[in-house]
Amino acid sequence: MPKYKDLAQEFSKKYFTIEEAEALLPKIERILRKVVSLNKALDILSTIEIEVYEDDYENLAKVTKINKQFHKLSYQFFLGIETLEEMGCIVKDYEVGIIDFYSMFDGREIFLCWKLGEMGINFWHEVEGGYMGRKPITGLRKLK
Repeated sequence: MPKYKDLAQEFSKKYFTIEEAEALLPKIERILRKVVSLNKALDILSTIEIEVYEDDYENLAKVTKINKQFHKLSYQFFLGIETLEEMGCIVKDYEVGIIDFYSMFDGREIFLCWKLGEMGINFWHEVEGGYMGRKPITGLRKLK
């Protein structure tokens, strides 16, 4: 009988200090840049429309190639997302590249927030809040 992983364990939260999250940023940035790029390519591919008429085998072959490329890129896209999630990242926006990391501060969960292109983790927000509620990281540097 097959053994299944405990899904709760597989998707358990990982908590980060600022330093731990920042140590991962070079790897995260590389993966996230690829995810953002793949997302743009998938958007472009999904806009291509080719009319196929009866016995129109040339266009049918084009549709097959486009579909094959779309699914290949889609697989790579979701593999990148999955890799980030396995690292403990919460991918909030894969169009511009926003990542959150669970952290603890004053006995409550918060998110350390990072956006592609930022030099380090400079912001945080409440778990119920979002990107628009980001606050400067000042004062959280004492996280252990």
